[in-house]
Amino acid sequence: MTDKKLDVRVYPIDDPKGDTKAFASVSIDDVAAIRGIRVVGSKKGLFVSMPQSQDSKGIFHDIAVPLSGLRKEISRAVLGEYKAQTSLAPEQRGYGASDMSAVGDIKVDEIMLDIRVFTLEDPEGSTKAFASVNIDNLVAIRGIRVVDSEEKGLFVTMPQSQDAKGLFHDVAFPLSGDLRKEISKGVLENFEIAKSFDRKQSLGERLTEGAEKAAGHVAPEKVAAKAPPGLGD
Repeated sequence: MTDKKLDVRVYPIDDPKGDTKAFASVSIDDVAAIRGIRVVGSKKGLFVSMPQSQDSKGIFHDIAVPLSGLRKEISRAVLGEYKAQTSLAPEQRGYGASDMSAVGDIKVDEIMLDIRVFTLEDPEGSTKAFASVNIDNLVAIRGIRVVDSEEKGLFVTMPQSQDAKGLFHDVAFPLSGDLRKEISKGVLENFEIAKSFDRKQSLGERLTEGAEKAAGHVAPEKVAAKAPPGLGD
């Protein structure tokens, strides 16, 4: 068991057509929130699935990854709340407004952030890079995007999903506005560093390629003479 504060909310589907029996959201220590968690029914019973995205190869990956043993605790809490909600009549279910008073008390400089940025080699659209962030060893958020637009310039978006009305909603995100700004700042700084590294690497590759082409015009006997022992056998 951890001593982390969890605010869990579960919304059962009254007439589920598939394996998904409910959707859930959870906030962790008033620091970060995860939406789109699913309660899934299988032959082995109910289990909890974190929100996922599908890559170009058709493989699914968790968008939010609870850390430090929190996944099991969140699963237990979600299943317990699912049982409690389904024991009520549909008209009795629901939740009051979230208590966000503690969010403003968070000291951003005390939150540990581990940010990784992965630039796209040949971006065809507005997305220039993807990023992941480990927030205070509580949750890792993947699928953060660095976007470049003519109106806003470079900016950062949390991973999102689209609802039936075509509206986009953040799936996993920091609860504090100041923490969101700090993450955005860190992602953009790391993006610039990654771009600089890519340019240097690209230059190095071009120099290596040029050297290899030049070596191709050297007489074979001279190349063999310069080869280390054993490589010319």
